[in-house]
This record gives sequence, structure tokens and C-alpha cells, in this order.
Amino acid sequence: MTDAEMEEGGGVRALRAWGMAATKRALRLYPPGTPNADPKVYDSSIAELEELLRLLEHDAELRATVTVQLGSVLTMRHLARGGVPQDRERARLLLREARDPRTETGAATDADDRRWAALALLSLVMPIPPAGGGVGQAGFFNMLDWRAYQEPEEMAAIAAEMPALLAEALELPLAPELHGHLQRMSTIPDPSGPQQGRARTSVAADDDPDVVAMDAMMPSVLDALAALRGGDPEAINRALRRLRAAHGKLPPGHEASVSIENFIGMLLQAGESVGGNLQDQSLGHEYVTALADQMQSFAAASTTPVTAEFAVAVRVYPLMSRIDAAYKAEDAATVRALLGELEALEADTPPDNGFRFQIQLALAQACLSLGNLTNDNDMRLRGADHHEQSLAAAAHAPAFIRESLSRHATGPDAVRARVTGDPTKLRHATVAPADASTSERWDSAQSLMVRYTLTRDLPDLDPLIAELRRVCDDIRQGQRPRFAAKAQWMLAEAYRARWHHTRDPADQASAAATAKEALNTLAADVLLQLGSEHGLLTARAGAARSVMAATWAASQNHAEEAVAALELGRALVLHAASTSRTVPELLEARGQRELAEAWRKAGTADAEEPDGPPGELRSNLRRRALEALGYRQHGLFTTPTLNELADGVAEGGADALVYLLPGEGDAPGVGIVVGSDFGVGIGGLPLLSGTESGPLERYLDAAAERSKRLGEPAAERAWEEALSTLCDWAYRAALDDILTAVTRHLTAGASRRENRSGPPRIVLVPCGRLGVVPWHAARLPAAAPHDYVCQIAVISYAASGGQFLRTVKRARRDTTGAPVLIADPRQELTYAELEATALYEAFYPRARLYGEFYEPPVEPVAAGTPDEVLALLSDPSKAPSLLHVASHGSAGVRPTVSALHLAFPDGTDVLPAEEGGPGAAPDRGMLTVTRLLDRPWHEQPGAQGPLVVLSACETDLSTRDHDEALTLTTAFVSGGARNVVGSRWTAQDGASALMMAVFHHYLTVEGQGPADALRAAQLWMLDPDRENPGSLTGALLREIRRPGLERLPVWAAFIHQGHPGPGRATAAENTQSASVKGGV
Repeated sequence: MTDAEMEEGGGVRALRAWGMAATKRALRLYPPGTPNADPKVYDSSIAELEELLRLLEHDAELRATVTVQLGSVLTMRHLARGGVPQDRERARLLLREARDPRTETGAATDADDRRWAALALLSLVMPIPPAGGGVGQAGFFNMLDWRAYQEPEEMAAIAAEMPALLAEALELPLAPELHGHLQRMSTIPDPSGPQQGRARTSVAADDDPDVVAMDAMMPSVLDALAALRGGDPEAINRALRRLRAAHGKLPPGHEASVSIENFIGMLLQAGESVGGNLQDQSLGHEYVTALADQMQSFAAASTTPVTAEFAVAVRVYPLMSRIDAAYKAEDAATVRALLGELEALEADTPPDNGFRFQIQLALAQACLSLGNLTNDNDMRLRGADHHEQSLAAAAHAPAFIRESLSRHATGPDAVRARVTGDPTKLRHATVAPADASTSERWDSAQSLMVRYTLTRDLPDLDPLIAELRRVCDDIRQGQRPRFAAKAQWMLAEAYRARWHHTRDPADQASAAATAKEALNTLAADVLLQLGSEHGLLTARAGAARSVMAATWAASQNHAEEAVAALELGRALVLHAASTSRTVPELLEARGQRELAEAWRKAGTADAEEPDGPPGELRSNLRRRALEALGYRQHGLFTTPTLNELADGVAEGGADALVYLLPGEGDAPGVGIVVGSDFGVGIGGLPLLSGTESGPLERYLDAAAERSKRLGEPAAERAWEEALSTLCDWAYRAALDDILTAVTRHLTAGASRRENRSGPPRIVLVPCGRLGVVPWHAARLPAAAPHDYVCQIAVISYAASGGQFLRTVKRARRDTTGAPVLIADPRQELTYAELEATALYEAFYPRARLYGEFYEPPVEPVAAGTPDEVLALLSDPSKAPSLLHVASHGSAGVRPTVSALHLAFPDGTDVLPAEEGGPGAAPDRGMLTVTRLLDRPWHEQPGAQGPLVVLSACETDLSTRDHDEALTLTTAFVSGGARNVVGSRWTAQDGASALMMAVFHHYLTVEGQGPADALRAAQLWMLDPDRENPGSLTGALLREIRRPGLERLPVWAAFIHQGHPGPGRATAAENTQSASVKGGV
């Protein structure tokens, strides 16, 4: 025994013995990040070491050892996601104190304790992968926590410190697995610069699949987090390139390979949030869904919790995507079924699973979606409860996730406030702090908007406007969150609301400017999408917002602003399709030839598909090309001016282009009339208000019920009665004032009437729910000399003024030059063959026939598959002058469902529905709106456009997006047709065939234009003394005596879109047209 030991008292020796024993017990808890570690196992050791540290004031060496061990055990509890948030910082301070020789504790720390401190500190500054192997066990949560809290300066310090920490820790007597992991950490890219991917000097090289995957995934996590924070899609692309390269080095089917593919899917899904598009999200969903079973198999065989936690996430993400899709499709049954799946998953998931919070968020999404679809407030409140439960479940998630969720804690309060109408439920409706992110400010703004919506108090508007202005400032500076257009629109509404309180002209001007900015942002978002399906998902809010903005402008008699808003927000998908076709030429004009060629090649048969996982976001080419054109700064959507529209009306031989805008609530609707001779006029239409539109709402309900119960007499009668009431309302609601105003101008000596007689020609652009009204069949008052508007005016329709101008610019083509007739390839319509044969024999003896015939007048060219029809439209050598399709057509909730029913390609009619056979929606024989809009096609200025006649059911009806005007009829117009005739509802087969024959008679024999020929055929159907116009024979001639041809459902279904002018017939030949003065 030494002299010093002899001088110690028994209490001191006991304290030293206790300290040494406590140190040994602490060492048994090593290493940091041990798999399956229960955070509670560290609590007693921490308490013991804390007590010792308080008592060891006299023993510097032992105090230094206890300091190191306390810092180490605090580190271990933190990595096990236990303890308190302060554990990490306290551990860091203790460990740095022990390693700093300038401190009293550091001066007493021996070399061995410095090494243990280095190991623990290394775990804090960059988490050490736990032993056991496998990329699924790589401590991702710890890595994410580490990266989430590093500032650039701290990361630089870490980069400088890590080599020394690694060198000292490698001198410890560690298990071989941990020693190997420490060696491999030297190959991880320098954390101070993940963008450059710099690597430290390698301590050990290893081609082990887990090492390859880890080396790729760790820096890719950093890139992903950087992208989500800064909104930079290039950071996602860097991660994808790195992961693709690593994937190419791995054995197929290896757990590491599948994990990388799964991570790639997650990155693709995140791409849409940082400047990508919905194609990225969709591809990512496909990846994650396809790998779900393999990830579940790996999880079942794994002995580590991290793999199981990721497996739960892999199950949840596809369910959330399916809920979102079902909600957009208004499919409550599917949402309810998915809610059941989530509830079962919740029951099977341990309470401490790191992704349990995600299950609760998905349950909240499902409940809120179902509540909104079924108007069930109890379900909405369940969603709020699940949202709060997700916050509680996040206690087992990484710290940065906990912090992120806590910032979005306003959601449940907002739901409860809306359901109850009680603004006091909004506990967190406050302005975000000065250093808040754009996303946090947006959450704050939404809660403030809920408060104002409930209180309608002016003092609640100022903080809302201030918060939204900060969000919009961020957007103007280049941030492109997915809510950008929505935030800008909310600010416009807030300015408008304040104007109602104050009548301050500055607020009114700000509302108009911000609304335009929001519509421009949305237009750019739609243009970034690839394909009409994704374009429609993005564009849905645009039409309604454009109507509101136009109504605001019209209320101040600002006609130019009103029309600009309508043209910017209406028919966005059609506009995007037309604009996309001009992109290559615009790029070449700016010297971007490579981008132009790549744009042309993309989506064609020559496009190169990546071999293996993608190395960049699929939206990358599209974004780069559009950015080269400044699509967000300058805009590629050009809207026609009033002068251009007026010139187009004159060039098209029409008298007026008329926008009809519905009102909301008690607010009146608006009519905007653009004339070729009299400029523009704006007027209020009170019966187009929401409260006065009862006949329209009842018709929509009856039409939906009829579609569900097609052929049932009761549903048919209810629909026909609703249609008749709608037509009574339509004239009083809008056309009385419109036609009176137009007629007054025309009879006042306008120059147009000096060259052409006949009834006024009106092109209607009905907006919102007004798009479903058959305005040409509006019933005139009982005292009028005629019954319907079509008897006193020529009515055409357009999806927008811009689409109308495109048809006016297209050259006329003789319909008899190269006609194509398609007879119902599926033989679903009794009269289709008769119709096609009659047209061939009477008018088009040179026509090419497609479809199914029992007795064809000539051999058909082909069966009439979607590809064959698209080839006709795309190949100039085959382009038809007339395309008449006598087949069934159907409208759906999406452009992938609205379709012409054509022939199945060879052998596909025996496939099961899930492979595109009969029963699929759509099946392989359907020509959808999507395929029509997305086909490669380029329009030359002044090119000829065909006449397309869709003698089918529901070819000019969208069951959901009336205002988006996305129908088969408008798709053909957008695709180059000069004129299209389509149908608003399912019409009688035989009567339709008869009317089409009469239409073609007036078109070819009488030489009338399509708009006049359709009107003439409708007038012929209304004439109780109708006679054979001279071209009817056989069975169709006998149909003349069919009773009920004058009924609304029979003749009024068909409408015209396109060039509104007359054909080669002279005004004198228009004997059946009512004179202008013969109006009401």
C-alpha cells in the first residue's frame, strides 16, 4: 500500500472503489448505438455517475474517468432515443471538457480515457453504424438526427476533427465488427461538403455490398435533406446519380440493392416537392409499391429493429398515395377500405416503432378524406385525433422529425375549429417567428385564415396578410414549394376581404395583381407536368380561381383584366398541350438546339429508357428546357388581348364571343361580350348566382343519377324533366340579355350586316358549372315566334378564347377530299353500320371505312383500333378531311377514362380487366382524352384542319371538370381539328343516325359550314312537317316518321366547337334561318 493510500480514510477508499465499479458497469454498456438497446438501461448508470461526479471533487483522475463515462452513457441514451433533449448537448460538453488539456478535467484525463471520449464524441458528431452488418441496420435515424442539427460552420469543424477522433478510437480494444465500421467511416464523403462528394483518406477499402450501399446512401440522405430544406432539385439528382452508380455494383436481389431502390423511390416521390413534377412522384410510388413485398421479407428475417421500422414505412407510403388518388377521384368506398388497412397495420405495429407516427398521419389523412367526401364531421374529428396521436407517436422518431411535426401542430386545431365553428379552438393561430421557414409560415397562415373565416373580424386580417406576404416574398425569391400558387391565391383573397371592410383602392389593386401572379404560377406548374392526367391534377383550381379573378375585375368594369384572368386560368391542360408543342422551336430560337432535340425525342419510340434505376428526376429535361425559356419569370402562356379576340370574331365570321361566368352565393353572374364591331361589354346576370341556379343543380343531380341507372325509365323521366326545366332557366338566366344586346348592336348598322344576312352568330365560353348547359336549346318565352335559341341564332362553343382563335386560324378543307368513316368497332350500337354506310353511299363514295360491318359497301381498311385512329391524325399522308366516328363514347372523372370505344388490338379482347381487357377503365380499345392530347404532333401556321364528328354518347361532357373543358370534343380541337361536333349526353341511336345524315346533307349538298349544318339539322328535327331533304334512303328515310324527334333529348345533345363561320352557301340560301329582326 502506498503512502497516499495509507493517508486516505476508509470513506475515500470506498468512494474510489465505487467509482471504479461504476466505470466498469458503464463500460459494459458499450458500444454506442447498440442494436435493440432499451433507453431505460442507461438511466441507473447515469444517475450513479452523476452522483459520483458530485462527490469526486478531491480526485481529479477518477473525476476525469467518471466525466468521460457519464458523457459516454448520455450519448448512448441519446442514440437509443431516450432521455431528454438536453442529453446530446450535455454529453458533448462533458466529452470535450475531458479531451481539452486546457481544462482541469482534461489535464487529468489519461490517454485511454481520451480514446473512450473520442469514441463517444464520434458517435455524436457522426453516428457510428451499429455492429451486425446490413444496410438496413445502418443507424439512419441517428444519421438523420446528426445531419439535421448541423450548421455549415459546425460541419466544417466536424470534418477537421473526425480524422483525429477516428485514429484514437481505433486504438481501443473493440469488437472486430465495430473496429471494421470505424475503419470504413473514413471512406464516407466529407460531411462539410456533401455536394462535392469529397472523401477522406481511406483507412480500409471494402467491396462488401453493405459498404457500397452505405457509402452511397449516407451522403444521399444529406443531399435529400438539403433539397427539402432549400428546394433544390439538383440535390435530389446528385443523390440519384450516386445511388444508381452504387446499385450497378451490387448483386441483384441483395438486401442492400433493394434498399437502394426503395430509397430511390422515396427520393423520386420527394422530387415533386422541390421543383419536380407529378411524374417523379408517380414513378417513385411505382418503385416503393413494387418493392414492398421484398422489404417485408427482409424485415421478417432481420433481427434488428431499424429494418422493421423501414418496412413499416414502406407499407404506409403506398397506402397514403392510394388514399390521395381515391380522394381526387371522389371514391369514398376505396378510402374507407384503405382506412381499414391502416387500422389493421396500426394494431400490428409496436408502440415504439420509429414510423408509428407515419401510420397515425396516414390514418388522419384517410379520416379527413373520407369525412370530406361524405360530409361526416365525426370522421373529420377522428382525423384530428389521429393527427395529434402522430405527434405523441413521434417520441420514438428521430429528433428532427419530432421537431418538424411539432411545427405543424396547428392542423388538428384548425379541423376542430372548422367543424365546431369555434375560433377559440385555434390555440396555435399565431404569426410564425422571424426565423421560421416558408413551410412554417404557410402553416401559420392557414390557421390565421381559418380564424378570419370564422370571425370575419378586420383585426384578424392584418396578421394573416403579413404572414402571407412573407410566404410570397420567399416564392418570388426563387423558392417553389408545392403550395406556391395556393399561397398567392390566398393572399389575393385576403386583400379582397380587407377591401370589403375598408374599400381601400390599394387593397383592390393588390388583390388583382396577386391573383394574376397566382394564376401565372399555376400555369407554370401545369406546364411542368408531363401529360394531361398530371396536368389536370395540377390545374383543377385554376378555372374556378380565374372566374373569381375575372368577376373581381368585371365588377370594376376592367374588361381587359377580366378576360386576361379567364384566358390564363381556363382550359389550362389544353393550353399546356398546345404550348408544349411549340417548345422545341422556342428553344432553337434561343440557341438551345440540344435541349430542343431532347424535347422532341422524349416520349417517342426513340426515347432512351434508363437501364436500371433512374439517375435523375424524370422531370429534369422538362424543367431544364422550360427554365431555359424563363417559363416562371416571363411565362409561356400568352393570353389573347381584347383586340385579338375581336379580330378573331371578325375573321371567323361571327358576331360575338361571349364569356358566361357563374356567381357564388348571392353574387350575380357576369356576361362579357366581345364583338367584332362594337368592342366589349360587361353586364351582371343575377340568375347565374349560386342561389338562383337551382335548375342547374337539379339537372346535375339528375344527370348523375341517369348515368348510374342508364336505361331505367324513372331515372330517364327525371332527367328529361330536369333538362326541360334547365332550358327554361337558361334563356332567362343569360341569353335574353346577351342576345338582346348583340341584336341591338347589329341592327344599329354594323358593317358586318352589310355583307351577310342571317341570324347572329355567337360563340359561347361558358365557365364553371355553366359548361354543362345546352345553351343552344334554351327555351324562348311562350309569346316568341320560335321555341328555342337555335332557331334565332347560330350557337357555337369554345373551351376558351385562345382555343377559339386557333380554330379560326386553321384553313378550311373540303370534307369530301379524304373522308374517313368509322362504324362502331365493338358493335354496341344498332344503327352505327347503317349510319356509316348511308354516309358513304350518299355523300362520301371515296371514304376509307374502319370498324365492323355485316355488309360493307367496300372492304374496310382496318378494325379501327386507337393506334390506327391516332396514326390517321398524325401522318400527313393519311390525314382525313373528315373523321366521322359512329361509336360509343363515355365520360369519366379523369382524362384517362373519358374515351371513344374503338376496336381492341389483336388478341387483347381476351385479356383480364387488370391487363387492359374488357372491364378495364380504360381498356386497350379505348381512345382516351389523354392519348389524344399527349400524342406527338406539331401544327404549322395556317394548316388545314379536319372536321371531326363524334356521333357517340357523352363526347362533349366531363363528369367532373366541366370548367376545365377537358372532353373528347375539346381534345380533338386542341389536336388540330378546325371543327368538331360532339354530344352532351347519351342520345337515341336511331335518331342520332338520322340527324347525322341530315347534317351531312346540309354540309355537302347545301354547302353550309359545320355550325350552320348542325343548326339546320336541328331545325329539321324540330319541324313537325319535316321532309326528306333529298339524300335519305332506305331505313333512315323510314326513320323520318319516328315519333318524338322534336324532343329535347333527341336533337339538343349535339354541339359545335370550332370555326363558327358559314360555308360556301350564300346568304340567300339560308332561307330557313330566322332574320335578325325576327328575334324575341
